[in-house]
Amino acid sequence: MQTIKAVIFDLDDTLYDFDTVHKEATKKLNQKAYELLGVDPALFDRIYHDAFRGVMQRMGTTVETGSSHSRTLRLQYTLEELGKPIFPNVLLLYDVYWGYILDHMQPEPYIKEALSYLQDKGYTIGCGTNMTAHIQYQKIERLGLGQYFTFMMTSEESVIDKPSKTFFDMAVSKAGCPADRCVFIGDDHGRDYEGALNAGLNAIWYNRKGKPEKGEKVIHSHRELIDIL
Repeated sequence: MQTIKAVIFDLDDTLYDFDTVHKEATKKLNQKAYELLGVDPALFDRIYHDAFRGVMQRMGTTVETGSSHSRTLRLQYTLEELGKPIFPNVLLLYDVYWGYILDHMQPEPYIKEALSYLQDKGYTIGCGTNMTAHIQYQKIERLGLGQYFTFMMTSEESVIDKPSKTFFDMAVSKAGCPADRCVFIGDDHGRDYEGALNAGLNAIWYNRKGKPEKGEKVIHSHRELIDIL
């Protein structure tokens, strides 16, 4: 690995455990839809699940983009499909889902220690994440990690999600050093690890779920970053 100048972290399931709080938040969302609109929770869940592709179809694209992650658009799509009023329900349901996640998510073990170490050693630290910018900023603030990050890169800004080279090129530009002096750390093997390598960055796979490994540069705890870097 070349001498690293910038370390770029994915956010969801890298800085905190998204999957666990997402599952609970979705249950709260489905129940709130029943309370507000009388929609069977299982029916609401099915249509809301389909809304990701539905929003993309309305946008006329098969490529995942930052705006296709918008829960506002997904909820709008779901209520339109159900024939239910969008006002004030889109925003009420949005607040139930994201409110639960923001209130219950916790930083991954040792991430604060790792970020503090990197900051003290003079690394440029960035966040590179799919999804819309506003909610990702809120997450980092709620996690108490904002003071460590120099820049933010979301797929709302790059338009196209990781693993697109466009996304990683823009992140490298923000890092202010060549791609081979950047390392990207994320939990998704295809989007984060392979995407970064294909764009010329170094990459470390945060294999938090213990998936099979095939010789990748990998960590299972953020504590290991101190030894690697």
